[in-house]
Amino acid sequence: MLQNRNILCISVPAWKGEYAATIVELMKVFGRSNKVLYVQNPYSIKDLLQAILRGKKFPYAAALGLRSRITRTTYTGGEVCLLTAPVLLTINFLPPGFLYNAALKFNGWLLRGAVRRALHKLNMQQDLINVVAFNPILGNETGKRFNEKLLLYHCYDEISEAVWMKKHGASAERAFMKLADAVIVTSRGLLEKKSAMSGNVFLVRNAADIRLFATAFTELPPVRRTIGYIGSLDNRLDYDLLENIAAGMPEAELLLAGRIVDKPGTDRLRRYPNVRFTGALALEELPALVKTFSAGIIPFVLNGFTKGIYPLKINEYLAAGIPVVSTHFSYLDDFKGLISIAESHAEFTDMLTAEMNSDNTAKKRERQAAAASNTWENRVEEFSAIIRSLENRSDT
Repeated sequence: MLQNRNILCISVPAWKGEYAATIVELMKVFGRSNKVLYVQNPYSIKDLLQAILRGKKFPYAAALGLRSRITRTTYTGGEVCLLTAPVLLTINFLPPGFLYNAALKFNGWLLRGAVRRALHKLNMQQDLINVVAFNPILGNETGKRFNEKLLLYHCYDEISEAVWMKKHGASAERAFMKLADAVIVTSRGLLEKKSAMSGNVFLVRNAADIRLFATAFTELPPVRRTIGYIGSLDNRLDYDLLENIAAGMPEAELLLAGRIVDKPGTDRLRRYPNVRFTGALALEELPALVKTFSAGIIPFVLNGFTKGIYPLKINEYLAAGIPVVSTHFSYLDDFKGLISIAESHAEFTDMLTAEMNSDNTAKKRERQAAAASNTWENRVEEFSAIIRSLENRSDT
């Protein structure tokens, strides 16, 4: 793993968000032996006004520059500096053109100034590695502006299919991939798509906190047959399939743990007495819940967005030793023989029943052993090897 380096990360996920984020987990590991400045996705004027009008929690002092924008967060074995960016103009609603470009340039100027001052204050200007995580819009405004040694684009979703980003994101990504020294993707689907756009694309798959989820391992059967899902309840989910499970398996509880994004979809499930929602939970709370699962499911629809997903939850389920049933939404070859992959709704429920009926201690231990190498530490080793290779290439 890299040691004693300066790493800047301009990202979208909040450091402490309502879901596990790949880039956050990677930077936690990097932060054990490197200096990391993590720039959280900037708030906009719209966010500020909504916070005022609705009484939402908002970092007023830091975002408005009334106190230091830098905070240090410590965790077991590491430390990361978090930067709260200035409040930026709200521009995503604007069509492409002069006004959007002018406002974006202004936002870029504001953000560059805040980042530059933070790098100076933390003495991080030298030998800098700049990782832009799924934020090519701001990446174009900040990349190659800090005399960085390397500029990397970390891509973990298909931006052209992301509802919240596709308006300006797809064109920004094409431009940013030309600017970046390399692109690192998290799935085979993204590797295929982005390799057609750049000749310098590398694959570093998602992982999981294996030690944390291994605490959910138990040889005892659940008190009640429970079919569980952990993750955001959004438009990736096949709600027809979830209704089929709830209606066709009334003896089992369908437990859905995660933030509710698609309210119309989840409202369809509320009429079933065996469906339960927990809402958003902290990562540390999930193992105790997964321990009650008879099986873990990944009920995603197949579309252009999900084809690029490598879900963290596969390794989280496997680390706990529970059976896994998934739709065939993406490339899942790595898990062939370990999980059941259904091609239809009927096959999904049949596989669920078969997996739960045939589960035993030997299978549980086999799943756990298969997940053991899919740790964030190993992924950071892969990430570090790519960085060293790129630096060696540039030195020659």
